[in-house]
Amino acid sequence: MATRSQPKLLAQGRPRTLGGSTRPWRVRLYAPGAGTNKYQVFFRAPAGEDEPWKRVLRRAASEEEARKIFAQAEAALDTEQATPVGADVRASRTIRMLGEEYLRDSIERGKQPRTMEQRESRLNAHILPTIGEVPVTKWRVEHSRRVMEKGSKTLFSQRGREDLRGQLAAMRKLAWRLGWLDRSIDPLDGLEIGRANVLHGATAQYVDPRLRPETRQVKAMAAAADKLCDPDGIDPLMTRLPLLGTKIRVAGFGGLRLGEQNGLRAIDVFLDRGYVHVNGSWITPRKVPGFRGPVKNHTLHEVPLPKSLMHDELLPRVRDLLDLPATASLQHVINAQETERQRRATLATREKDRALAWWNYPVPPEDELWLFIDTVTGLPVKPEMHNERWHRVRAWVDENDADNAWPRTIVYRNLRHHAATKWFHEELGEPWVVVAQYLGDKLTTVLNHYVRAGEDALRASVSKLADL
Repeated sequence: MATRSQPKLLAQGRPRTLGGSTRPWRVRLYAPGAGTNKYQVFFRAPAGEDEPWKRVLRRAASEEEARKIFAQAEAALDTEQATPVGADVRASRTIRMLGEEYLRDSIERGKQPRTMEQRESRLNAHILPTIGEVPVTKWRVEHSRRVMEKGSKTLFSQRGREDLRGQLAAMRKLAWRLGWLDRSIDPLDGLEIGRANVLHGATAQYVDPRLRPETRQVKAMAAAADKLCDPDGIDPLMTRLPLLGTKIRVAGFGGLRLGEQNGLRAIDVFLDRGYVHVNGSWITPRKVPGFRGPVKNHTLHEVPLPKSLMHDELLPRVRDLLDLPATASLQHVINAQETERQRRATLATREKDRALAWWNYPVPPEDELWLFIDTVTGLPVKPEMHNERWHRVRAWVDENDADNAWPRTIVYRNLRHHAATKWFHEELGEPWVVVAQYLGDKLTTVLNHYVRAGEDALRASVSKLADL
């Protein structure tokens, strides 16, 4: 009776005694034997805690794939990482499972609730319905194109499509890091999204000057809000936000983001120094109560405001929040503010968390000294309600002050663009590096948003040609 020929040994690793073995063993790669067309890789792997390692077999359909498994096993044993898993496990690792890992990884990285909501929304709306059951090992560029095609039907902005592609790129990077996808495979290679027309000398993030409101428009909107939101007004929908006009001025002349405006407190206003200390943001996740979280990028910054705004509008509000009499002097108010900051700083030193200070010491939202509130809840207003009231003010100005009407193409957040360009840079003459500090942004971000190469030369040429 003829003996069956033994499979040919193609490669073997270095000798090891891991797993309690008394005799050295090696990772071995064999060519297909008689009656099979599968390459075989043998090695040992942990079976469980305090148990001897078991012998593991991994099969591959090609020598290239087999050598990859061989190299992975050797590298895993050298670095004491997880050894290659079987085909059944690889098949179970779908895009849906990768999406769950991506959300879990985002939480561990400390991403904010609003960011998590956006990532989960893109995952559920565009990625999972399209390629959710595709194994990660088989993820290719055609799958990514299908996701972008589905997204293009509901994402009409360039930014929205870029965010979707960015999420695919982040999931690809995580798949590589987890070892679920071979790094030689790039499922986004060749994936193109439609590019918007870009004005010469500008970046893709450049904000067109027509989308930056004029100072007269900011003042008109703030004045209208003062009128409509007066506590003695007759419209209860507007009187719920009594300081909306002041809030608009803080946004238009300070450049604070909406969450930063809502997160301002009496102790954040430095009346004697003429600025507000931006150190937190009011966050309103879906289905859970709002809370005061960190400022964007965890970048604390100071923002100067006009003296009239500080003393005529913010000072009376701070005085009320600190339970001081209406006749209290400026110095009296400043002393009370500092006392409260010191009280919180002292409490922070008693906590185990060394990162706590006066500005981030936790206080129940209902007990906080909020500058801008919804009078019904006593808490900062929800973004949805804020936007609804903003449009009411805009409609009023459109009807009663047509010369200063707020363009429909300009949204509330563009008040930040006014503060950066019309106020800080043009009116106050601050260089862009200072403007970036006031906004709490990187200098490159500010330059990409507001500066167009050759713009100054263009204006000079236009001026010269006007005389010809």
